[in-house]
Amino acid sequence: MRVTKVERAGAGATAGVGDGPAFGGIDPITFEVIRHRLWAINDDQGRMAARLSGSSIVFESYDFNAALVTADGRGLYTGVYIMHHGSTIDEFVRHVLAEWPREKIAEGDMFFTNDPWWGALHANDGILAMPIFWEGEIVVWSGIVMHDNDVGSPVPGSFVVGAQDRFGEAPLFPAVKIVEGFEVREDIERIRLRNSRTPDLNEMNMRARVAGLRTTQKRIRELIGQYGLDTFLAAQEGILDYVERVLRRRLLEIPDGTWFAQGYHDHNGNTNEVYPICCRVTKRGDRLVFDLTGTAKQVRGPINCARPAMEGAIVGIVLTFLCYDLPWAVGAVRNVVEIVSEEGTLNNAVSPAAVSMASFMATLSTQDAVAAAFSKMLLSTDSYRSEAQATWSPGMNGGLFVTVDREGEEGFNFATDSFGGGGGARSFADGIDSGGIFHSMGSRIANAEAIESRGAFLQIYRREVRDSGGPGRFRGGVSIEFATLPHKVVQPVIVNVTATGVAMPVGLGLSGGMPGAAASNVVFRRTNIRERFASGEMPVSPEELTSSEVDVLGAKSLTTLGEDDLCVGIVGAGAGYGDPIRRDPELVARDVRQRLVSPEIAASIYGVVLRDGAADIEATRTAREDLRLARLGRASAVGNAASGGKSNEGEVLHPVGDTLEAIEHDGRRSIRCTVCHQDLGDYSEDYKRSTVMLELPLTAVSPLNARCMLDTYVIRQFLCPGCGTSVAVDVQDRAEPIRDEGRFFASPAPAAVRSASA
Repeated sequence: MRVTKVERAGAGATAGVGDGPAFGGIDPITFEVIRHRLWAINDDQGRMAARLSGSSIVFESYDFNAALVTADGRGLYTGVYIMHHGSTIDEFVRHVLAEWPREKIAEGDMFFTNDPWWGALHANDGILAMPIFWEGEIVVWSGIVMHDNDVGSPVPGSFVVGAQDRFGEAPLFPAVKIVEGFEVREDIERIRLRNSRTPDLNEMNMRARVAGLRTTQKRIRELIGQYGLDTFLAAQEGILDYVERVLRRRLLEIPDGTWFAQGYHDHNGNTNEVYPICCRVTKRGDRLVFDLTGTAKQVRGPINCARPAMEGAIVGIVLTFLCYDLPWAVGAVRNVVEIVSEEGTLNNAVSPAAVSMASFMATLSTQDAVAAAFSKMLLSTDSYRSEAQATWSPGMNGGLFVTVDREGEEGFNFATDSFGGGGGARSFADGIDSGGIFHSMGSRIANAEAIESRGAFLQIYRREVRDSGGPGRFRGGVSIEFATLPHKVVQPVIVNVTATGVAMPVGLGLSGGMPGAAASNVVFRRTNIRERFASGEMPVSPEELTSSEVDVLGAKSLTTLGEDDLCVGIVGAGAGYGDPIRRDPELVARDVRQRLVSPEIAASIYGVVLRDGAADIEATRTAREDLRLARLGRASAVGNAASGGKSNEGEVLHPVGDTLEAIEHDGRRSIRCTVCHQDLGDYSEDYKRSTVMLELPLTAVSPLNARCMLDTYVIRQFLCPGCGTSVAVDVQDRAEPIRDEGRFFASPAPAAVRSASA
């Protein structure tokens, strides 16, 4: 196993909180002006490049990002678009600095890679990075990454279903100096474009990157001219030190402990096998360790990711959850975290592993597991529990449609409806319905008209899906169903489906919240949709059509669509927070009226009795008490559940979950239920071992899960043995052992945590 301490280089890397000058030795006002100027410059270079792109997935859906990196390769800023893109650009810059002699890097040079082991997520995501000079010396780097529609390989779109290793995928450019003197080198570009089915779009994307970087150079030079080089360099160090100092201080407010989460990745691109993705977050003082031990070995299929993508996913979680009001300085985060990962695993794959789906396969599965463990940690302090979130739309459910119209023009379009999945529930509110994707606060679904203009097909409808959001005291956001139909084609449409969370729901709820519904893709063959069009009707669900055959697709599939074949996809939804039977009955009634929750799920999962569309409060109270008793009657003890008594006294140290808290009484620290004060074991023990467990079928939380393809997976609901309140939920194979949840270290709770809880 290789253990890597990820930290930034340079003096002060281990400085304590509050040590040294606060803002790199410059006055606070100048610091604020420069850091916000740099923030704006970075955002502008990315958005400018996106506006110049000819690819709808870039300029419509914002599948790009930009970054600024210090002269020696420390991430200074990353944008709010696809997080993993921006979080790996510093890795690429460090590779260039290590491989190129300094005298061979000149002003006007730009370096390109699409190699996942050099920093790209997968071959489609090309990074272009440029050193910016002042008086002959590199003073900062800027970089832009964009998704190119097709970069070669046997499969159109370059997500290679069926690939065994990287030699069956698109060609990789480890790093090439593709621009010299601000001009694109035509010899290298000819090689790159020769291997693409979309050379015109890829060429335009490269020019867009170059334009964005040139504008950044101009604005950086203006900034240095105004404030001087010394102040500019001091501001860079000030930004990194400031972010690191605040991040460390926030960690000190959280109790020391360790928290575990495990997700799954289904289908390797060849066969429908399932792979665990594990993360244990350990926090001691102002340091974080992310241990991915237990993650599956790399596979002979395109779902693997290389280490830079995995690190980018982890860094992105820390930036999103604890640096929400700070510059997103990757270099500062790298100095606070340690990543433990075994080489040759699904998210730390070694060459020649296949990686063509890496950006939204192993990378996003890693993100979901890390975010779940990290959120459990955040729930243990009042200071930051509002930042905790259940899993947003997990993984990805997208498809590339390759069409040829009547003029013989080939069209490539990725179904960016997958960017509209449901948001994860929070500790204080529901997840956002069709709220987007967690790893890109700036992404969006492309307009249907824009998509149709670039391919010979129609988007028939998009709609929010009832019973897709994960049940909880706060509900996960519902997701999107979308339907696509070939239109005016001269040959069958090729569909390359790339999805996760199809064999089982893979979203992770918090504190007893349930997963959202699984993703799915179904083709309804030879429908009567043209007849419906001819009669002036527009179907809004497949139930309104007749079809000769229904083809349920695997998570990764290559298929074709005929003129009357309708492809319907459902995106994975947000997971829930807290026990569903603690949800406000009026909110459940509202969800039913708005067709977000069915009356059946309202009764069976939420325990709400409806009368004429409104909640009957007394009947609901009785129904919920019956549900609690039924749970306890069917549940079995996990460990020492029967030994705990009531803990009615004691000082509250800090929260643990929605209905759990840490207390101290007579010198003993323990965990108790806030509903009934049941003792759930010692402070340093995993409270899940003191619960009772109930197993439910996947369809219990959503009828949509009837399409899940592996019937050995169940929902395990862990309950307080005193009152039957749900405190944790896992999706697992019946044969798997009980997973860890979390425990605290015996050191005293931080004063800040005590005072916040008090």
